[in-house]
Amino acid sequence: MDITAFNLSNPWRTGRGFDVPSIWRAVTWELVNWLDEPEILILSGARQVGKTSIVYQMIDWLIRTGRAVPDGIYYFNLDLSGVLEFLEDQGSFLRFLHAERERNIFVFIDEVQRLPDPGIFIKALQDLRLPLKFILTGSSSLDIRTKTHEPLTGRKQVFHIEALSFSEYVKTVPALSSLPALDTRNYSVYISALNDALRDYGLYGGYPAVVLTDDPEKKLLRLNEIFSSYLEKDIAGFLKVENISAFRKLASLLAAQQGGLVNIQELASTLGLHRETVIRYIHFLEETFVTKRLTPFFSNPRTELSKMPKIYFADAGLRNLAMGNFSDLRARSDTGPIMEGIVACHVFRNRLLSHRVNYWRTKSGAEVDFIISGVKPVQSIEVKSGILKQVAISRGYRSFLSKYSPEKTILLNSTMWSKTKIAGHTVEAIPTAVFLLGGAESKKKGATLPHP
Repeated sequence: MDITAFNLSNPWRTGRGFDVPSIWRAVTWELVNWLDEPEILILSGARQVGKTSIVYQMIDWLIRTGRAVPDGIYYFNLDLSGVLEFLEDQGSFLRFLHAERERNIFVFIDEVQRLPDPGIFIKALQDLRLPLKFILTGSSSLDIRTKTHEPLTGRKQVFHIEALSFSEYVKTVPALSSLPALDTRNYSVYISALNDALRDYGLYGGYPAVVLTDDPEKKLLRLNEIFSSYLEKDIAGFLKVENISAFRKLASLLAAQQGGLVNIQELASTLGLHRETVIRYIHFLEETFVTKRLTPFFSNPRTELSKMPKIYFADAGLRNLAMGNFSDLRARSDTGPIMEGIVACHVFRNRLLSHRVNYWRTKSGAEVDFIISGVKPVQSIEVKSGILKQVAISRGYRSFLSKYSPEKTILLNSTMWSKTKIAGHTVEAIPTAVFLLGGAESKKKGATLPHP
């Protein structure tokens, strides 16, 4: 076996320094807190959302904190030619790891789906109860699930990695990188800069390579490469979709109607496809982390709407690419749907596992954008992209509050932060940019990650 590619991708093993990615991710905090647990850790997410960068951050943390010696950390990138040979059989792999030594060994395998049977391969090693900690990454949810789910049942913990959240993105903006905790007394000092950042985020999205690119033309080229690679490798390559043109056109149609009700039959007629094919393509978009589906909340099917979903793109940049529109958000008619999509991703990312996220709409047209609920609704959110002069809610929002009385009622807007009593309910108007800075990722506690 040629060890050159392995040594080049494991510089810490030969005493060489290595660059730790500059964008520190909230999920890295979660992952390092699982390193003492017995489960295999799996990082699953779309291509180029930063899974490999997170792996390098974890490796840096292990070395800096003394949790592992450099030669006890092994990183295998199965996209590199020849590296797959190291994992041809369990016996030779264990010998290469020097697994007989009395020490903890951390094994990172990038793009693990390249193994013919990764679940079976890793399970056999895990069941030996050696001091091996496996951290695996994969680019396709369907591929990872197909190849690891049954063999690793009860032995794994899966982390879904997404593009940068707005709060992570803000840390890359020099003027906002040292933002203090915001409240109603000080937020106005920063709201203009935050809204500028949110407009940029709503235009180009949160893919790390795009965020770290300054030139707008190069941003577009990189977004196009990400989407083209996705179509080629995931959709045509793994999922074997032959009609790539129709798949791309479906993505464009869904992008154009983001935040609206999705009529499958109408899409099928427009595309000239069978209804079942459209359903399958939408499923692929969801399972490969490109879109998120929002279903209706209802307790009374007679008065509250049908089962038609709404679909939001997980990244605003990809959504704009699918539409072919990168105009300034201040001059566009679809700024509202863009902001809705960003809020949808934030809510999905930060909800409790026991909570559902839905929209609410009646047959008469009354609607609330997002409902977070457990046994009953706990939070309702309406998104307004413009400036509010006073806190006021629609008749439809009032009817929802009257019927369900959620614990928290939020009205997102661009500049106002205040609370008002309306019809016996406390309505909090919050600037969207401020709202997006909150959530679970701002509250991570536990291991401290030493920055470079």
